[in-house]
Amino acid sequence: MPNPSQQMMRLGFGFAISQALRVIIELGIPDLLALSNRSVDELAASTQSDADALYRVVRLLASEGVFQEVSPRHFELTDVGAVLRSDRRGPRDFVRMINSEAYLAFEQLLYSVRTGKPAFDKVFGSPRFDWLSEHPEQAALFQRAMVALGEGGNEAVAEAYDFLPFKRIVDVGGGHGQLLSAILARNPHLSGVLFDLPSGVAAARQGAGGDLPRTEFIAGDFFESVPIGDVYVVKKVVHDWDDGRAAVILRNCRKAMLPNGKVLVAETLVPPGDEPDQIKAIDVVMLAVTGGRERTQVEYVSVFDAAGLHFERVIQTRGAISILETSAA
Repeated sequence: MPNPSQQMMRLGFGFAISQALRVIIELGIPDLLALSNRSVDELAASTQSDADALYRVVRLLASEGVFQEVSPRHFELTDVGAVLRSDRRGPRDFVRMINSEAYLAFEQLLYSVRTGKPAFDKVFGSPRFDWLSEHPEQAALFQRAMVALGEGGNEAVAEAYDFLPFKRIVDVGGGHGQLLSAILARNPHLSGVLFDLPSGVAAARQGAGGDLPRTEFIAGDFFESVPIGDVYVVKKVVHDWDDGRAAVILRNCRKAMLPNGKVLVAETLVPPGDEPDQIKAIDVVMLAVTGGRERTQVEYVSVFDAAGLHFERVIQTRGAISILETSAA
């Protein structure tokens, strides 16, 4: 059992593990080990890397269960490491994304803690989403990373809520359209609206998120207005913004909503207590990178009040994500 000092040292070296993961992804090491174990010398030759340097990085990740050293300087891929293969859906793109420009911004976390402002703006000279709009390659990686992060969440939301009373669903900030596709597949009586920035709408039109029958594609800015509908789904959008801007998005939904409509906010709630939870780490990343935040149920209710929405209930899903159901106040 490590003593407190040793535990703290391990925490302090977390950056080494995250960057080592990014390096082996960029080099394609998981793909090279997909079929059988290989020597570090073979891996280095295939990736034009220094064999000794590569060995030290792979050895570190073997100690974290990503690889296994089956004989001296020969490694194989574990089940954990296999999720980083290019042919697997999973956290590969998320690890790449969070360890690139977001990592550089996070180095300035102290600035965010002292000012309450996102360090990303200070480091890169513009807000995160403005920066992504000017860097299409990184924007595409961001979209893929969000798909990986929410894997299974779209189906969980689609099956957990009864959409039978509604006719027209608006997916606000719907991105590639995975959630809307899952909902429409289960609810043939619904027509849909995919509402997002032009880049998201373009990807959805091309079928990046699945089939979207009976769907109207509308590009726009949810800070200005949203299309008319009787049920709105807002999944993993509100957490990108501070309370004031989050309330603006939801207020626009309330303004456009037909009578007896609902606004469904799908987010992962921050649990009480000190137990480890990934969402607590994501919350601090949001602080430094977007200026947004993950929230407790009480904190979401406060945002709903500011938006003129009445909080009705939390619907748990089979995933880590919850549905917060609201109606016009």
